Amino acid sequence: MRQRLLDMLCCPCGADLTLQNAATDSSQVIVSGNLRCAHGHDWPIVGGIPRFIPAGLAKDLKKTQETFSFEWKMFRFGERNWGQDIEVRKGLFLRGMNVKPEDLRGKTIFDAGCGSGLLSMEMAKSCGMEVFGLDLAYGIENAHRHNDSPNVHFVQGSVLEPPFRPGAFDYLYCAGVLVALPDTHQGFLSIIKTLKPGGRCFIWLYHPIDRTHHPKDLAKMTVYNWIRVHVTSGLPIKVQYALYLSLMPAFLLKQKIKMLRGREKNPRTWREKMQSLFDMFSPLYQNRHTEEEAVQWFREAGFSNAAVAYQEEYGFGARGDRGQELRSRLQEAKVSHSQQARAGV
Repeated sequence: MRQRLLDMLCCPCGADLTLQNAATDSSQVIVSGNLRCAHGHDWPIVGGIPRFIPAGLAKDLKKTQETFSFEWKMFRFGERNWGQDIEVRKGLFLRGMNVKPEDLRGKTIFDAGCGSGLLSMEMAKSCGMEVFGLDLAYGIENAHRHNDSPNVHFVQGSVLEPPFRPGAFDYLYCAGVLVALPDTHQGFLSIIKTLKPGGRCFIWLYHPIDRTHHPKDLAKMTVYNWIRVHVTSGLPIKVQYALYLSLMPAFLLKQKIKMLRGREKNPRTWREKMQSLFDMFSPLYQNRHTEEEAVQWFREAGFSNAAVAYQEEYGFGARGDRGQELRSRLQEAKVSHSQQARAGV
């Protein structure tokens, strides 16, 4: 990690951190040490990555970490994510944020749930941003190994307790991450604290499995979700790997036939398909929300310009601009109760 990262970090408890026992390489990059707060919380720096993983990580979050660590193990730099190459993903990022690359130069962004880190690096390269990527999974190590930009920083930790200072970032990007948490809305409230007043936030969520959002594949999606809930998500991760791997010959044969018939224009490698299978069938949580629900979260938190950014087959993006003060349902409920009390209701 670079010294610059210390300016942005804080303990998940909110306290400042002090760097101790630091060891650096020839470029003065910190490769090991620990970060300690005044309350006694101690976080190691291992392999150049600050690790904010509590010893008693909740069982469900441990399972989530295992799932996505294995999913990103399937990824190879140069391949695509979910059939999308980096140019497609960059285009979706700019569309989701409703900005041009030149608008982003010199700005800071929190990539909450950065996965492979490939998009984080592209943000810095193409848009001139300083990017701070956080992920719970061990795929963060592969991202760190491939990163040669001084403007990209990777941290391991949970979006439920982001180890960044409140109001630190100009932009916040969180695609397909909140839906894998026990409570999507709680995750949203956790990450938006890191955004500056006036900063822009983008989130990507799954569509509900209903006729409105899945008119052509409702039966398939219903069956897939049943399999995930009742069978695959509870299996040991290595059993899942063997199961999905056993499907690869049939998948590759089917894809080859489609290609010969001219019906497959976007063929995937077996690793890309494995990544998609893990993404669909392995997560313990796969929460789904309507567009109206997501926009309402932004408005309740005091954001302006809350809107749906774009639609895709399996989900949608939504964005909003943070106001001067963050609000929550609880705060609004207290205000409402106080007003009623003063009015004698």
